[in-house]
Amino acid sequence: MATIKEIAEKAGVSIGTVDRVLHNRGMVNAQTKERVETVMKELNYRPNQVAQGLAVMKKKLKIGFFIPGAEYHPYFQHVARAAQKKAKELAQYGVQVNFYPVGKSRELSFSRGSAYWHMLRELDGIVTLGLDTPEIRAYMGEARRLEIPVVFYNTYVAAQEFLAYVGCDYEQSGRLAAGLAELVGGVEARVCIYSEGSEAVTSHRERIKGFYREVEEWYPGMKILDICQIDEEQEQNEASVREMFRRYPDVNVVYVVNPRDYEICRTVAKMDAKGQVKIITNDLVEDLEELMRQGSVSATICQEPEKQGEQSLEILFQYLAYGTLPKEKMCYTDLSIHIAQNL
Repeated sequence: MATIKEIAEKAGVSIGTVDRVLHNRGMVNAQTKERVETVMKELNYRPNQVAQGLAVMKKKLKIGFFIPGAEYHPYFQHVARAAQKKAKELAQYGVQVNFYPVGKSRELSFSRGSAYWHMLRELDGIVTLGLDTPEIRAYMGEARRLEIPVVFYNTYVAAQEFLAYVGCDYEQSGRLAAGLAELVGGVEARVCIYSEGSEAVTSHRERIKGFYREVEEWYPGMKILDICQIDEEQEQNEASVREMFRRYPDVNVVYVVNPRDYEICRTVAKMDAKGQVKIITNDLVEDLEELMRQGSVSATICQEPEKQGEQSLEILFQYLAYGTLPKEKMCYTDLSIHIAQNL
């Protein structure tokens, strides 16, 4: 098998340059990189994976993977399962991935002085979803001070330094939802938007922005009637839906941005006495499949939760183990549309 020295000689570069190309470290001229990679293919070069694996095992890497509980959204169960599967794969390299639940209680929060705050010094890297809150900003600031790399999944904090983001392009997702609204509700669709999120939540903010922009650019006849908040109390949601139908009797599309447990979809469908409303939402879990088969929900936009769980860990592992930077900082997942017929 070819050696790095042979590759360097044939490509006309230094051994150091070959090493940088191999591990994606530092700056290498694009033409030089292409030449080195071509020579590698010609010589059928494969890195010594056994030696690399032994070197990584000596590092005894420890990664913290922070994930919300299913009570926030059953979607995260899919992320967790994929990440746990990836963690078992990484265990052969001596990598320890610890999964930490995040929630509203102080014991499960990022607030200063919490257990998670003190635990930072024990970690080599972090994978977490990013909410733009003072607690998260402070936590990420401490991670940066300790030189701990961070990979965001699902949502990210733009103002913070991070290695990569693996997740949805939420503005594009909102634009796609507007296109679906036109398909199911017509060019003069009357739309009410429901969301569980806030401005601190990237998915809420960007999806709604994308929806508005698409309507402005392509569907001048469509009208966005209102943006309503999904409440934790079901009685409040029922009152809100009743008020929606009272104030906007011509509503024919409801776009549920952040659905949590999809109970708001059931409520809208149950109170839609005229059978005039088409519901569009996001993600795909078991409860939603049932609603779609019943005809209560017309379509949902998915964002590859498995990729978010698996690729975020892979990116962080490659960086910690080999110093390899991701090819792209923003690693967007693919968007797909599901209706009852293609579940």
